[in-house]
Amino acid sequence: MPNCDKKTISFLLTTRCNLNCTYCYGSRNAEYRTLGWNFAKRVMDDYIGAGTLGHIRFFADGEPTTEMDLLKKIFKYAKKTNNEIIAEIQTNGVFNTKTADWLGKNLDYIYISADLLPNDNDKYRLTPEGKPSSPYIEKSLKYLCDMPERKAKVGIRATITKYNINRQKEGIDYYYKNYGIDVFWVDPIFPPIANTDNTMYEEIDMKEFAYTFVDAHNYAWAHEPFIFYESNLTTNFDGKTDKACRACIPLPHLTVDGYISACEMATHGENAGKMDAMIYAKYDVDKDLIIYDEKKLTTIKKRTLSNMPTECRDCVAANNCAGYCLGESLNETGSLFAVKTRVCWALRYIYKEIGHLYKEKFGSRGFPYKHP
Repeated sequence: MPNCDKKTISFLLTTRCNLNCTYCYGSRNAEYRTLGWNFAKRVMDDYIGAGTLGHIRFFADGEPTTEMDLLKKIFKYAKKTNNEIIAEIQTNGVFNTKTADWLGKNLDYIYISADLLPNDNDKYRLTPEGKPSSPYIEKSLKYLCDMPERKAKVGIRATITKYNINRQKEGIDYYYKNYGIDVFWVDPIFPPIANTDNTMYEEIDMKEFAYTFVDAHNYAWAHEPFIFYESNLTTNFDGKTDKACRACIPLPHLTVDGYISACEMATHGENAGKMDAMIYAKYDVDKDLIIYDEKKLTTIKKRTLSNMPTECRDCVAANNCAGYCLGESLNETGSLFAVKTRVCWALRYIYKEIGHLYKEKFGSRGFPYKHP
């Protein structure tokens, strides 16, 4: 069951953020804008109403929980359209108990961005005043994990940096022992999209990531009870695919300026710059309809394994990678069809070491938790 089988609408709710993470890939300090309700409703009618998607996802260029009224309105309408809809959020975890209570009781999945051990997290993930974010994250985690009526599964989404790359097993222990967290998605840090002087991007050694990830992965999988520990590099290891991710279908990501993007890394349609190839539709406010750029759609849909370079098609992990993350590849190479070679050795190594385990563990069911 490849990751692109997670048929979802992603609502990029706002540019407002209550943190000031120094490695943020988005447009930090951007003008405050919020997703339009009529735009969100139109897309839900077109996709959920037509029965083509069964999953909604709240994300943002900023922090989605800073727009809870809009989030709740979208959730309520999606549930009215399809009561079986699955709902998730990726959040920085900095919110009050009222918000935590609603999220825990209503959503299906809550992925909190926390870079494993608090000291490592706080190297990059800071408040606007420059204070550590981990005390706020841990307060939210404790509240959520102690909730007697919690519906949502809570997981950790961590960025792997030079500070935590060798402490992944410690991070697993920390969140499992303190909060019962048994779902982790960890992704190596990647370069920002916005060209800003105040963004701190510190590259990691991908060979080192491969070795340490496999070690942590095996540690988690050997745990009793089982701990789920995966990465953007392994996101399709549970099933063969010719498309790397939902961006290649593409599935809609709604931007605050009224465009549909193929990927959460393309957060604005206006002045999209090097991510412009991802912007394939625009909301017409006056006519209340979505105008699609068929030429761009056709190009995006061609991003399949068969259209990737020879070195990609001949890779041992080709059918469980299909060209890797489209957003990262476009951001770093300038092409939808180029290979982000910096991850290739690591992905092949990880596949050779643990790729055979996935069919044994999950069979034809695939991952129980898809990449957020």
